[in-house]
Amino acid sequence: MSEHLPPPPRRASSGFGDPALVFPEFASKQRGLEKVQEEEGEGEDSSYGGKGSFDLSSRFSSPSVSRNGFETPKKTSSLKLPGFREEEETDRSTNSGSFVDREEKKKCPGCFRKCCACTCMFLSIVLVILLLTGLSVNSSVKSSLPQVSVTNLRFSRLDFANSTTDLRLNANLKTVLELSNKNDKSVLYYGSMRAAVSSENINLGQKKLVGFTQSPGNVTYLNIATRLRKAKVYDVDATLLRNKEKKLEAVVNVRLSGKLGFDWLGFRIHLPTVIACEDVKQSDVINGLKPTCDVRIFSQ
Repeated sequence: MSEHLPPPPRRASSGFGDPALVFPEFASKQRGLEKVQEEEGEGEDSSYGGKGSFDLSSRFSSPSVSRNGFETPKKTSSLKLPGFREEEETDRSTNSGSFVDREEKKKCPGCFRKCCACTCMFLSIVLVILLLTGLSVNSSVKSSLPQVSVTNLRFSRLDFANSTTDLRLNANLKTVLELSNKNDKSVLYYGSMRAAVSSENINLGQKKLVGFTQSPGNVTYLNIATRLRKAKVYDVDATLLRNKEKKLEAVVNVRLSGKLGFDWLGFRIHLPTVIACEDVKQSDVINGLKPTCDVRIFSQ
């Protein structure tokens, strides 16, 4: 009679077999689950194996057991799903883009400051050049301006005629101006000018003068003869002018406006100029005092 020997004991695996073999408490649970699956039948969710079987080995990982019987901890790998990887890559790209933007923003203020500094420096240089040029022209022009004085002021006729309603004035006045070019190098170019003479708020006439050229160190006498016929005047102004003229104390204003030309650095420039002889007393002219006149550039 042959003896049935018990099967040899199974060699302990390295820890990757069925967890029920290593952990006995899982065996009862596994058998209970298999009964439930048999009653429910096949056709359950494919996530449980597709044929009604429920594998606890996929749910539980058995720890590795060494030959000495001591459990060795197993390194758990992090669970990485495809969606998480895409989000991580997107976050990295976004963070890298934001870093580049921050770097560009850090560089932009420096570039803006450099641009502003260069623009301000350029404008400052232009302004300095214009200022120096203006000062040079101004000093050169002022040194070239002529000296003007009144050498003669005489009424050849001054009478009033009464009409039915108004007072009329007839007057002839001769004024002589002396223009001296004190500069020994520059030539003065006088354009056509308009002369206006007045006294006691009465317009004594206007005259247009032809332009001329004045050489360095030259003296030119300019005759201004005005004529007025039957001009309407106020009684008070006419009375003042008549009384002062009889005493040779008439006060006359002479004003010339036009353009005056100069040579500056090889260029000929023409500037608006006014020659104003204000409050010239007839008595001073007769006594030879030669009242001076103001020469104003950039004026009309």
